[in-house]
Amino acid sequence: MEQHRYSQIANQVQQQIRDRIYKAEDKLPSVRALAKQQQVSVSTILSAYGLLEDRGIVEVRPKSGYYVRHTTKKLPESPFITQKASRPEEVSTPQLVMEVMSESSSPSLISFGAAVPASDFPVINQLKRIFAQKVRTEPFLGIGYDANKGNEPLRRQLARRAVDSGVFVSPDEIVVAEGCQAAVGLCLRALTKAGDIVAVETPSYYGLLQLIEALGLKVIEIPSNAEHGMSIEALKLALEQWPINIVLSIPCFSNPVGALMPDDNKKALLELIYQYDIPLVEDDIYGDLGYTSPRPKTVKAFDTKGQVLLCSSVSKTLEPQLGIGWVLPGKYLKKVEYQKFLSSTGSFRLPQMAVAEILAKGGYDRHLRMAREAYRQRRDRLIDLISQHFPEGTRMSSPQGGFVAWVQLPKKINATKLYNDAKEQHILVAPGEIFSSDPKKYPHSIRISYANSWTSEREAAIKTLGDLAKSQL
Repeated sequence: MEQHRYSQIANQVQQQIRDRIYKAEDKLPSVRALAKQQQVSVSTILSAYGLLEDRGIVEVRPKSGYYVRHTTKKLPESPFITQKASRPEEVSTPQLVMEVMSESSSPSLISFGAAVPASDFPVINQLKRIFAQKVRTEPFLGIGYDANKGNEPLRRQLARRAVDSGVFVSPDEIVVAEGCQAAVGLCLRALTKAGDIVAVETPSYYGLLQLIEALGLKVIEIPSNAEHGMSIEALKLALEQWPINIVLSIPCFSNPVGALMPDDNKKALLELIYQYDIPLVEDDIYGDLGYTSPRPKTVKAFDTKGQVLLCSSVSKTLEPQLGIGWVLPGKYLKKVEYQKFLSSTGSFRLPQMAVAEILAKGGYDRHLRMAREAYRQRRDRLIDLISQHFPEGTRMSSPQGGFVAWVQLPKKINATKLYNDAKEQHILVAPGEIFSSDPKKYPHSIRISYANSWTSEREAAIKTLGDLAKSQL
């Protein structure tokens, strides 16, 4: 996290330049004036301006001061995702998925591959203290199985938090699972059988594609937009043409693109679900990580018939190893409950107790405010680095939440070759071919996770990626 004061000031000045408060060739406030304004030392301001110099954003002119540097570099445009019709296909996700996942935790690699939250937030230490206190004082072993739906205090807190996304439920209408993907799995097992067709947006998170494959389902990929997510018109055409059994979507900050579906589109999606009388599984794992207030509404917020099954988790907001997700199944509650019973007779109580406490006592909200701002700053820095170091014609999504971005390279550049070349330089990215049931669909794209703070080593790694991409031209 950007802990140092000079780094915070540098980010503030950079944002002012982004907002065109200061334009190219404009003189910035003097070191002494800015130090007085920010109530810090002159050396802190010199460090801030020095950091902006290193980023290529400002320049110092002898006996004159600091100025916004003139640059011909433009910010990358949004990716163009081919609006090509699909047909139902059996899923066969490549071995490359497992390779990316297994190598993401390697300490020898600078990883931009896995979508894992940063570990440099104070909430991690808070969780450790809560765990230690619960171990000493609370019974969680030797008490038999916990409730099939999950820990009641946790479900009570989740019901309270659901209001932020526009959803009003009772704790009894929530089923706790071992993560968001596990929650989605419960829904798919409850509502589909082998051979059924699942509609997903494309590009799509590879974990969901693997899950669909494991259940013997077919997938139809619905074109999406880098800003607004799944195309409602394309979904409508697919529903008219194919016997789709269920829709699976990530409307709020989709993975891997980071798109946010507008409320009007969410309502239109819901109308299609009602018209064809099929369920919608809504993956809202990134919903709490929007950069602006208020938090975006879920599709389930508009659901009056109980046909939306809302799945989420703390895996992206807190820590994946907590293994806590949940589903609000609507009218399918009994079916999902039964699948939970079949898959696991109980969930480990200690992590649920710890998360319930951090939700109840305000620690989660404090953490979210900090994380949202940090991830926004880290996204902005990634945009700058891609603009500076990647070849002309590179496009990049600009997510309004979460911490993953989709980078589309010029057509001469093969993303899988870039992945392999980068790995030789101890850098890991996620190549586009793993985000579709058709490995040939995204040969020129990569996903980059920007959750971790920008160090000189990580910034240098992005430059190396850009150089490797240019070497293919």
